[in-house]
Amino acid sequence: MIINVENKQGRRAVFATLLLIILAVLIGTNASFPGQMDESIRSFMADIQTNYGDAIMSAATFLGSPLMSLLYAIILAIVLLLANLRLPALWVILTAFGGVVVTQIVKVIVHRERPIGHLLSDTGSSFPSQHVAAIWVTIFIMFLLVTPNINSAVLRIVAKWLMITLALMTMLSRMYFSAHFFSDTIAGFLLAYAWVILCASLYPAIATYLKNHFWIFKDQEA
Repeated sequence: MIINVENKQGRRAVFATLLLIILAVLIGTNASFPGQMDESIRSFMADIQTNYGDAIMSAATFLGSPLMSLLYAIILAIVLLLANLRLPALWVILTAFGGVVVTQIVKVIVHRERPIGHLLSDTGSSFPSQHVAAIWVTIFIMFLLVTPNINSAVLRIVAKWLMITLALMTMLSRMYFSAHFFSDTIAGFLLAYAWVILCASLYPAIATYLKNHFWIFKDQEA
């Protein structure tokens, strides 16, 4: 199978899910932790804002936005289609767009108010961060499908760190503009990892089913 999950990845996904649930419960019950920590970080971020920082963080917010993250996924899917890999291409699209939907569902369930001072353009609930979840979903997809196929170890490491840097800058930018609390960004990361690994673990069974029941996938490499 082109996409498969190692046992350690599955264990990490379970751990990430448990942490996400614990965070959601703490936030939903207005517990002092991580509430007080979140507020301290929000206050610190508000005090360090500068014009230069605004420009950098605006760029990070844009490059790590859900729209851009989905665009990255679509581009990857197109590349896979051009390589005649329809099943992985379909998986990429469903995983990326599904991640956005799942994040919105969690937002509705937890229904956390955004931090004081957030931009008017930032609407909806705060937990978890859609920006962070979307960019990490795309990056984890890349880690499963793209980086393992980079032959050069140096290029592979550089590619990974460039993507990680973008994701971390996106997380920082959401706190910088008071769009999210720190725990919202952590929740976005946890949700993204758990979601991608779940989708990857389902891929072999779904790919086999599609190959056996739909002619368009019959001769496809899974």
